[in-house]
Amino acid sequence: MKKLDIYRNDNYILNDAFDQAVMNIHILKKQHGYKSFVITGCETGDGTTTVAINLAAAFASAGYKTVLIDGDMRKKNRYKRLNENTSEGLSDYLMDRVTLDKVITETTTENLSYIPCGELIDNPVRLLCSSKMNVARTELEDSFDFIIFDMPAVNAAMDAKVMSVNVDATILVSAINETSKKGLYSAANTLAEADANVIGTIVNKMDMDQYTSYREDYDYFRKEKYVKKNKKAK
Repeated sequence: MKKLDIYRNDNYILNDAFDQAVMNIHILKKQHGYKSFVITGCETGDGTTTVAINLAAAFASAGYKTVLIDGDMRKKNRYKRLNENTSEGLSDYLMDRVTLDKVITETTTENLSYIPCGELIDNPVRLLCSSKMNVARTELEDSFDFIIFDMPAVNAAMDAKVMSVNVDATILVSAINETSKKGLYSAANTLAEADANVIGTIVNKMDMDQYTSYREDYDYFRKEKYVKKNKKAK
């Protein structure tokens, strides 16, 4: 079977931002043993899939065996970045059509595997609540260091709420200047009501000026004045 193309972004500024998230999650893994995570947006269009892909690729690049799961079984494959050439996936496994190993796809990124969403399902909540989903999660935890569920936005469907109580931790994604304050509060309250373990929010779609004002020393070791000092020191 042809491997799925998933490449980590080569923009060092973007990677610096994701590496901050990877570091924090790595610490939580050491402290609490977290392995499975739901990545979900507050509202549609927050860029959850982009965040999930980059996080999964970052974990894989760090040497962790990682699986990225498309948990959005409501959206057709033609609207998805990674599922255009896939057929069977998570929904097919949950409906007993295939075994779990048949829906795990290898990727071109070392240590990174992918499970597509599978057949379109109008209401996948029952499948997400099923014993098959529990079996899948247990089997994946035995095989992978990190399990990343890319789920629909909290305010768009119940799916993320259902999965958030069945994983170790949940990360909310918001888009700067796009996610409404009302949407952020609503998503956070929805997950809190379910007693989900929300460990933080990733702010997406931040422009360069906004990022550098927040993290002034993001390029400390690339600044020419510091390089010159290092050369003189040598």
